[in-house]
Parts: sequence; C-alpha cells; structure tokens
Amino acid sequence: MLKVKRNIDVSKFYKLSAFLKRKSEGYKPKNPKVLTLDQIDKFLLEVPDKDFLMIKVALIIGVAGACRGKELHQLTISDVTDMDHALLVNVRNTKNNVDRNFIINNSNKNGIDLIEVCRKYMALRKPETTHSKFFVRYEKSQCTVQAIGKNTFGKIPQKVAEYLNLPNSTLYTGHCFRRTSASLLADSGASIDVWKRHGGWKSASVAEGYIENSINTKKIVGDSIFGLGVGNSTESASAHQVSGSAVSASSASSTSSKNNILQNTIDGANRLLNIVNCSNVNIHVNINTNNKDL
Repeated sequence: MLKVKRNIDVSKFYKLSAFLKRKSEGYKPKNPKVLTLDQIDKFLLEVPDKDFLMIKVALIIGVAGACRGKELHQLTISDVTDMDHALLVNVRNTKNNVDRNFIINNSNKNGIDLIEVCRKYMALRKPETTHSKFFVRYEKSQCTVQAIGKNTFGKIPQKVAEYLNLPNSTLYTGHCFRRTSASLLADSGASIDVWKRHGGWKSASVAEGYIENSINTKKIVGDSIFGLGVGNSTESASAHQVSGSAVSASSASSTSSKNNILQNTIDGANRLLNIVNCSNVNIHVNINTNNKDL
C-alpha cells in the first residue's frame, strides 16, 4: 500500500526488513482446525435431521468441494444438478476467479447416503421462494423462503464441533471445510496436481498450506522411508544401469568419431604423399595408429 499510495518501495529499507524478520521469529499463525472422516461420519449419523438437516447438507457440500463460506452463500439452485446416480455441483465467482465443479457420489458408506440427505433438503424448498439461493433457513423440519446470510456459514463448522464436544470449538472457522477437504484428499494419496484442481489453487505452495499435518500422512512418509527401502535400491540400481548404458553409448559414439577423424587424416596424408611424389620431393610421414597421432 505504501508503494501504491506513496510511491515508496519498502523493500529497499533493509534495516526495517531485518527488524521485522527478528520480531516475527517464533510466530505461528492459528490455522482453522479440521474435521476427521470419523468425526464427519459421526455427525451425519447421530445428529437428527429434524434440527440439523441444513447443517448436514452444508457439511457435505463444503467438504466435498473444498468450499469457502462465501462460496456456499453464493451457491444457487441451478448450480446443483441431480444426475440420478450423483449430484454435480458448480462453484462460480470464486475468490481467485477459477470456476470449478465437483461430484457427490451415491455412497452408502457406514449407512450414510449423502445424496439422499441433500435431496431431502432440496425437496423441502418452498415453491414460492423468490430468490435462487440454494441454502434457505431450516426450522422445525421445514424450509422457509429466507436465504441464509454469509456470516451464518462461518459459524457452521463451530456448531459441528460443539455437537461433537471437540476442544477449542471456536477454532473451527469458516475455512474449516476447505482445509478438511484438502487434508482428506492428501491422506488418500492424491497428487499435488489433483489438490490444485480440486480446490482451484494456482500455486502448489498455497495448496500445501491448506493441508493439516495428519497422523495418516506421517505414516505414509514413514512407510516410504523404511518399508520401501529395497524398492528404492532396486530403482537406484536400475537407474545406474540405464546411466551406465548411456555412458557406454556416449563413449562408443566418441570413439567412432575419433576413428572417423583418424581415417580422414590418413586419407589426407596419402593424398599429400601422391602430390609430393609427383614433385620428386622426399618427405617422410609417420602415422602411429595405436596412439591415433599424426
């Protein structure tokens, strides 16, 4: 802002930069906490639809699509398409201007039918609703015509944490669903490219910042270090063989090139001898074929 407003480049103030770095040592930002898969399943199974159906749907869509609270607020009824076997959800007008879409599959894992939970909520939408917002208020097993405000979505993860009696429930903020989705995807073994496409991140470093350090991820790292050591050695040996073959091929090519140069030199010397003989001049040319020297 100093650069924009005052045309002052603070990056040239080296003492100030060093001072700020010293003052920021030891600072750790408080990232929103994430939900585990078991906690999500427990909430969807135990909580009655009578009071928490809208929160369940927000949890399913938010985690399935790595959605921000603002994105859930902007979701319209036309953005959710029922394809019988799955729900296709389109996320538009995102923070980084990268539109994306995702699928909610018809899964009955642990007795939870995610699509039926969403369908139940969608079926309660009143025909007289004048706006197109997907999320409307849900009270006493009925939907109203009033759209849910954007600040309400920031409190939904906290309500989930409070029901599950999780410590520090206030740290489950509006970004909880997005970080939870990224962490669960990372635990499944997906690559960084899949993370970036899923969350709409343009930078790999930004995507990695959303991933919680989970025990499952640490187990995978441990297995990679100790459990696959033999495989790594085999791969290393294979790579060494390939490298050796490449060196041999290069060496053979170099030798062939030297032989060609030698042959050309010998041919040139013979032509020179013929010319000299024609002039009746005695010149001795010594060619050492072993050392390839002329």
